[in-house]
Amino acid sequence: MSVRSAIDQIMIIAGVLIIVTPVALLEPESWTPLVLVFVGIAFMGLGVYRVGHRMLPNRRVYVGLRSEIEFFINMARKLNMHALLNDTDAVEALRDEMKESVDRMVSLAGRPGQHKK
Repeated sequence: MSVRSAIDQIMIIAGVLIIVTPVALLEPESWTPLVLVFVGIAFMGLGVYRVGHRMLPNRRVYVGLRSEIEFFINMARKLNMHALLNDTDAVEALRDEMKESVDRMVSLAGRPGQHKK
């Protein structure tokens, strides 16, 4: 679990406690307000965890272009690593490979269902 995820979860739990504590301490004559608070919190949690996106996923249409862009991003990471190491030969090789990748991106743009070749 990343630090950001842990912070998000801690903030959600703290928010729930801030909402529930006053309602629970009011000693209501019925449990209705507390139940409604929990139902509301449940819906907020579903929104936070993007349940709607999981139930109705976004189907990618341009998978080839997406794949090529991910490949390009990985090359950019390698480029940065080799640049930090002053490895000019690897930087030049990556430059040529990146130019070829851009050409593939241009050919894949606007073509649904095309996979990287």
